[in-house]
Amino acid sequence: MIFVENDSIDAAFHFSVEEYFTRYVRKNVPVIMLWQADKTVMLGNNQVASAEVELDFAKESGINIVRRSSGGGAIYTDMGTVLYTVIEPVTDDIKSNREAVAGEIIEALGKMGVSAVREGRNDILIDGCKISGFAQYTSGEHVCTHGSLLFNADLDTLTKVLIPNETKLKPKGIASIRSRVTNIKPYIKANFTVDDFIENLKGHLLSDKNYMVYKINTDELAKINTIYNNKYGNREWSYKI
Repeated sequence: MIFVENDSIDAAFHFSVEEYFTRYVRKNVPVIMLWQADKTVMLGNNQVASAEVELDFAKESGINIVRRSSGGGAIYTDMGTVLYTVIEPVTDDIKSNREAVAGEIIEALGKMGVSAVREGRNDILIDGCKISGFAQYTSGEHVCTHGSLLFNADLDTLTKVLIPNETKLKPKGIASIRSRVTNIKPYIKANFTVDDFIENLKGHLLSDKNYMVYKINTDELAKINTIYNNKYGNREWSYKI
């Protein structure tokens, strides 16, 4: 396993890194990444930006809009959010990859004193409120499972920039997006910063794995930038529908 490190806070760049490793990494070398992004709405592959995002508010607030390759719903992330990526060889049952990643995240949170549970296919909750959503896509011989963790995100901005999906909220008796989500930070007894949280999460996720820290080299960066320019960093991709 390799743990890929880079300091970018550009979500489009990270999605380009994901796609590069999903397409080109050696088949039997799993990849894990923990990363952050500046204020961004991340759209699911098949979503319409104007139906999911308050576009005027996003523009006024300097919030980026980036489309990912996986399905699922739109999420808001900022520097109070931690993103995780796991890339593994594809199998006949990629659902098991998703379940394994969710299980490891929940176990890592438990070791930090946070009692979290999984709900449905894609969510992790604390006290009935969502703190993580995750999604998947396959490319070539690999499956990419990625998601977000609301550690100390600006939930008011999240509420204002995302357009609620009433068909999902009402059947569950949820009044608003804001009442459905929460941050992890209040549930951790230690006075963690987001950097402390990332280091602890990394330690717990990798504690039983044989891994090496990996830096992207110049040749790889050139290929990643090609993906970036043609896809994730291209406005036509993010607003394609």
